[in-house]
Amino acid sequence: MQRRELLGSMSAAAIGLTVNPWASRPMAAGAAPRFAYAGCYTKDAPGGSSGHAHATGISVLDVEPGTGALKLKSTVPSENPSFLTLHPNGRILYAINEVDDYEGKKAGSVEAYAIDEQSGALKLLNRQALSGPIPAHLAVDPSGRYLVVALYIGSAFDILPIGQDGSLGAVSNVLKQTGSGPNQKRQEAPHPHMVLFDPAGQHIAAADLGIDKVEILALNDGKLERVSGVSLPPGSGPRHLAFHPDARWLYVINELNATIVGWTYDEKAGSVGNQVTSVGTVPPDFPAEKSTAEIMVHPSGRFLYGSNRKFADHPLADSIVAFSIDQKTGGLSPIGSTTQGIAFPRAFKLDPSGAWLYALNQKGDTVVQFAIDQGTGALTPTGRVTELPTPVSLVFKS
Repeated sequence: MQRRELLGSMSAAAIGLTVNPWASRPMAAGAAPRFAYAGCYTKDAPGGSSGHAHATGISVLDVEPGTGALKLKSTVPSENPSFLTLHPNGRILYAINEVDDYEGKKAGSVEAYAIDEQSGALKLLNRQALSGPIPAHLAVDPSGRYLVVALYIGSAFDILPIGQDGSLGAVSNVLKQTGSGPNQKRQEAPHPHMVLFDPAGQHIAAADLGIDKVEILALNDGKLERVSGVSLPPGSGPRHLAFHPDARWLYVINELNATIVGWTYDEKAGSVGNQVTSVGTVPPDFPAEKSTAEIMVHPSGRFLYGSNRKFADHPLADSIVAFSIDQKTGGLSPIGSTTQGIAFPRAFKLDPSGAWLYALNQKGDTVVQFAIDQGTGALTPTGRVTELPTPVSLVFKS
C-alpha cells in the first residue's frame, strides 16, 4: 500500500543519565560532522522512483573535512527506512520503516541502531511495531527518554519509551487524529506528516496534511497533550515545519497548494500567534497539480529553503526555492529557485555550519551538494554528487 495511493525538560541527573553510558553529547552548532546517514526507500517509493537502482537499507557515509563531500562506506539492510533522527547523545540512530504490514499486522515500525564512535557503523538494537501503518516522521525528546512518531496512514502520533541503552520499548501512548479535508484523494482522513520539537524542547509542532492543521503538542510524563493549533486554508496540505533558530517564528510548507505560511510563536506558552507571511513556492503560471516537500531555516536565521517535486511539467517543477527572512517581521522575500541537478527532492539537508545544502533526489538516485552564499543565501552547485538509490533523508553526526 503506497502512501500516495491512500492519499519541561528534565535534568540529566533527574533521569539518571549522569551514570548512563549513553549520556547526552549533542553535536554543537557548527560542529564538523564525521559521518552521515541516509534513509532510502527499498520499495513502493511514494511518487515513484527512477527504476534504475534498488536500495537495500540505510546508507552510512563519510563526510570529507573541509569540502563536506559524502562518500558511501556501507549499507545496513532495513525495510523501507525513510526518515531518520539521532538521539540527543549522538550515539543512537532511529529510523522509521515506512511499511503497512510489519509482522503480518496493519502496522509500520521503527528501528534503533547503536553507532560505533570510531567507524560510524550501525548495529541494530531492536525494532518495534507502531500503532498503525505508514509512519512519516519521528523526533526524540531532548531528555532522550521518548521517541515521537507521526503515522501518516495510521492517523495518530505514537510515543515509544527509550531504554538506557537506546533501545525502544513498545508504544506506550497514542494520540489519535480525526477529521478530513476537501481533497478527496489526499485528505480523506487525517495524515500526520511531521513532528518537530521547538528550540527550547518544551513543545512539539505537528503538521497534519489531511486536516489542514498545525498543532502544538506537549509531552508530559510520556503522554501527548494538545496545547494549541492553527488551521490552514482548506486544501493546503501542511507537510513539514521549521522554526526560526530563536523560536520567534514557525513556518510550514503546504504540499497541496505549494505555499509557505509563517506565524509568530510563543515558546513558553506553546502557542501560534499572528500570521507573518504567506508565499508561493512556484509562480502563478504553474499547473494545478503541485507537490512541495521539505522546508528548513538556515542556522543563521536569515534564509529559508523549500523544495518542489515534479508532478507537472514546468521549468520549476523540480526545484529548491530560497527566501530571505526579515529579521524584524519574519516575512519572506524570494531569493530565487535552483533547478540544476534536482530530480524529485523529497528532502534536503543543511550541514551544521550552514555552508552546504544537500538535495536528496528520489528519482535521480543522487545526493547533490550546493554551496550556500552566506551573504545572499543563493545556492551554487559544487559538482559533488553522491550516488544513492531513492534517497529520502539525511542526518549528520560529529
